[in-house]
Amino acid sequence: MNLLINEPPLQVLPTLATKIGLNNAIVVQQVHYWLRISNNIRDGHAWVYKSMDEWAEQFPFYSKRTVQRIIAELEGKEILVVGNFNKLKFDRTKWYRIDYEKLEKLCNNALRQNDIIEDDNLSSMNAPSCLNESRQNDAMDNDKMAVSEHDKMAVPITREYTENTTENTTEKKKNRKQVYDESSEHYQLAKLLYKKILVDDPSFKEPNLQTWSDHIRLMMERDGRTVEQIKYLIEWSQNNSFWKSNILSTKKLREKATTLIRQIKAEKERESAPKKHNNGQTEIIPEWFKKRNQQEPQTTEQPNENIDFEAERQKILAKLGNN
Repeated sequence: MNLLINEPPLQVLPTLATKIGLNNAIVVQQVHYWLRISNNIRDGHAWVYKSMDEWAEQFPFYSKRTVQRIIAELEGKEILVVGNFNKLKFDRTKWYRIDYEKLEKLCNNALRQNDIIEDDNLSSMNAPSCLNESRQNDAMDNDKMAVSEHDKMAVPITREYTENTTENTTEKKKNRKQVYDESSEHYQLAKLLYKKILVDDPSFKEPNLQTWSDHIRLMMERDGRTVEQIKYLIEWSQNNSFWKSNILSTKKLREKATTLIRQIKAEKERESAPKKHNNGQTEIIPEWFKKRNQQEPQTTEQPNENIDFEAERQKILAKLGNN
């Protein structure tokens, strides 16, 4: 049956659940697991960092809001200690560690139900027995789940900027952002758009051209755009009074590429179409009207008649709807 255990389970002891509540116990136990394999050592403690979306992925049976509430409650109880060791100021990813002393006070009467987990990186922290007895890491080892496989579930925003860590090494290499050389066609196209924007707005803040280059790469690899097409779209959009105010990044250029191409084709079709006058009507001028000022010799076979040319002209205009 698919509902039986064929994957590493999330385990929790009834003793811990009784002390701090089932939901809190499940989350704390999972944080403890990640701390045991973490190499992020700060201030003498191991820390784990994940975004809220990534924590929610750890508990698919909870909604994201429920996970937020549980973590906030554990912070309020000071069971989870919050830190921020991110190098980027805009990175708000929280770092967590467990206050094992406080948790031990809640679990000091717990019965030891299983063997103590083997010494690990957190052995000096004296993790309470109500956490150790679950032997979550052993269960995962028995299921032949390597650490790197579990890390695939959550790659935090700080993965590119955190030092002194080997956690998730394999996946990091796979997901690490590509660095574009300034001579590459991706970088040059990104720089071309930036230069075009500067023509109308010299104070435009210089963007991250590496990020811009990556969107150019996606246009080429995923969308099938050629270098010539992308260059044409950049130049055309920045010469268009409407689009130059809306295409201010390569990301937006990629999003609107199809719309731009359709508009360019429509304009070319209008330019190549024959021009029509008088609402599409072609004025046909009688031959005698064209020769009205020419004098023809009189003959006995075709006498010269006096024709009121102005009256005839008005009749023609009336028929054409221009009178």
